Order: sequence, then structure tokens, then C-alpha cells
Amino acid sequence: MSTSGLHIIQITDLHLFAKPHKDLLGVVTEKSFQAVLSTVASLWPLPEVMLLTGDLSQDGSIASYSRLKMFLKDLPIDIYWLAGNHDRLSAMQSELSGNQVYPDKVFCRQGWVFLLLNSLVPGKDSGYLTKETLKDLHKNLQQAADQGQHVLLSLHHPPFPVQSEWLDGSTLQNPEDLFEVLDQFDHVRVVLFGHVHQELHHARGGVEYFACPSTCIQFKPYSQDFHLDEVPPAFREIWLYPDGSFKTQLTRVPEGFQQPNLQMKGY
Repeated sequence: MSTSGLHIIQITDLHLFAKPHKDLLGVVTEKSFQAVLSTVASLWPLPEVMLLTGDLSQDGSIASYSRLKMFLKDLPIDIYWLAGNHDRLSAMQSELSGNQVYPDKVFCRQGWVFLLLNSLVPGKDSGYLTKETLKDLHKNLQQAADQGQHVLLSLHHPPFPVQSEWLDGSTLQNPEDLFEVLDQFDHVRVVLFGHVHQELHHARGGVEYFACPSTCIQFKPYSQDFHLDEVPPAFREIWLYPDGSFKTQLTRVPEGFQQPNLQMKGY
């Protein structure tokens, strides 16, 4: 696969804790994340942009975000983030800025506009896009269209069912509101999301939608009930080209793979 074009990385669902040795369903999430980050740091050339697409913390603590920033500080990549259902937005805003970690939710690179949407509803696992968020989205899409720019959109929650009954109750709860906005434009190329801890690809209205596996535990696809998978963590690479085309691939990270507790029925 060609590595020309704007090279970006998606990492998602880290589920870090304030205490570094704490585990989630048998997996020490900080250790697993460090293995993924080490693999990213070994890429050559390095990607220009990293997107962290939510559930960066499991406990929402300031300490967990502070530790995350510590791990990222020496990585010469521009890093942007959005919140997931386990995150606490006020703590993220307090800790996740500086040292090439940016809180911006709209930014441009090489003819592409990146739009990061907040689908967090405090206290709920499912996501929702407010009227204000959708209004801003329309405005930003119109500005990008006027300037002839292509768009990559990202949010935490998938805007459609993923064919796992237990997960489908926690997806984006107003996807039609999102689609109503997106359907007015033809320059949105890619939508990235997390939340489902598995690889997934979906096409709708000329837009390609991709989920990325977690850096820690993985959910088994097409499961009626909560069920963990036995595959390693992964990150997604995307190459964006000036003509609006793109390429993408997943990279699994078997190094240091920790077997989750498959007997657990939730978290």
C-alpha cells in the first residue's frame, strides 16, 4: 500500500485508569496501550496526525488523562481527541492540551477538513448529537464545500446498528439527524468511530464508515450478548489524497497481547 498522501492514525477505546496496573476484564489497559503506541512510534515515516476517538479513560479521572498525555508527549505527531461515553469531558479539557496534543475539533490538513463531533451524553452509554452540534456541522461542511475541501468526520458512537444486539442499544440514538445533514453534501469522504471494539466497514450515500478495534479488549462481532473476542489490539491507518480518495488498513499489535477474562459478562 502506498504511504504517500496525508498519513493519519486512529486509536480508540484505551480505557485507561488513574492506577497504572489496574485491569479491565483481565487486561491491564495501560500496558496494552503502550504496546500499541510503541508500534505506532516505530512506523516510518511517522503519520502526521493521530485521532483519539473516545473512551480514553475508563474511570474519567484527571490522573488517567494526565498519564495519557505523559505517554504522548515525546511522540512527534499532532494529536487530536474526542470524548466517549466513559470519558469525563471537563477532565479531558483540563489535561489534554499542549505538547502537540490539541483540543481543536475543527482543523485542516492538505486540502482536507477534519470535524470531530461530541456524541457524549453524560451518564449514558449511548450517544446523541445535539441540535447545536448538528448546526455547527452544517456550517463547517458548507465552509469546506465553498473552499473545495474534502471532509473526514469522526465521532465515538457508530451511527447505525452493528448487528450485535447488546451493543446496538448504545449506538448513536439520532443517526437520521446526522444523515439529514450529511446528505446535503457530496464532499464527505470518510467517517471514523470507535465504541464497538471491533473492525467494521459500512458504506452509505457515497460515504465510507469505519470502526477501529480497541487498544485493550475486543468485542466479538455479531454477538447477541456481551462476548469478548480473542484477537489482539489494533490501530487504523488512513492515507488521504488531494483528489478526495483514500486508502486505509488495520494493523494488529500481537506484541504483549493479554488474554482477557472470557467468562466476564460485562463491565
